[in-house]
Amino acid sequence: MKERANERATLLGAGAALGLIGGALFLARGAARDDAAIVYPPLDTPKPLGDNIWIVDSGPISALGFQLPVRMTVMRLRDGSLILHSPTRHSAALGAALDAIGTVRHIVAPTIAHWAYVEEWQRAYPSATCWAVPGLRDRRAVRDAGLRIDADLGEAAPADWADEIRQGLVRGGAGFEEAWFFHAASRTLVLTDLIENLDPGKLRPAAAAVMRATLATRGTSAIHARAALLLNRGEAAAAISAAIATQPETVVFAHGDVFRGRGAARVRQAFDWLL
Repeated sequence: MKERANERATLLGAGAALGLIGGALFLARGAARDDAAIVYPPLDTPKPLGDNIWIVDSGPISALGFQLPVRMTVMRLRDGSLILHSPTRHSAALGAALDAIGTVRHIVAPTIAHWAYVEEWQRAYPSATCWAVPGLRDRRAVRDAGLRIDADLGEAAPADWADEIRQGLVRGGAGFEEAWFFHAASRTLVLTDLIENLDPGKLRPAAAAVMRATLATRGTSAIHARAALLLNRGEAAAAISAAIATQPETVVFAHGDVFRGRGAARVRQAFDWLL
């Protein structure tokens, strides 16, 4: 009974939080921060995170009218192949930096939302395989854009990287899908939007107000993700538990500060509302 009450509260909170977006845009009219303050420089350059794994911070991007930082993760396989997870904007300089690290062979769209820059990387690396969560190819915007998707991500890693990277698929309601990846060499769990850890002090006032209200600044799931996952609670909880069972030390996501150390415990705490 208590769990159902909590779920109802979360769903109601999702609606209320989304309603705050319009209000915050109107009311939070403080001085806008410079774009450079929002992101995590240096930008558009590979930064080592562990053995054979790098992050590429970029942005800001516009999400629901707000300027937010965004991140790509790059993983290198033993044969020198690179996996670009949740690609950010392409540039010749970034491409050259990645070419010095390995060979771009895989481009991954890990959610139904993180695909906007995939085509740029496909043009630069036309022989790379594009992987995506199953629901992405069904989105009208994706079909209209003519995005090429070569293979769907599943519950288990494909032969291309199964010996080095584990993966799983978290499905919620309302079309929510996110693939997680565990990079064994660095003991890093790579997520996208399942956890958000934005620093409100880096954001513009309206964005900070809304991100606080939606829990996107607390190193946990934002309200909209919670609402979607609760619609398929049992399956989603099992998928999250499988990710935690990999016992990561480091956890990366697309928006906000990385969890450096105690990764499994911090992810478990981030999902205490679900598990």
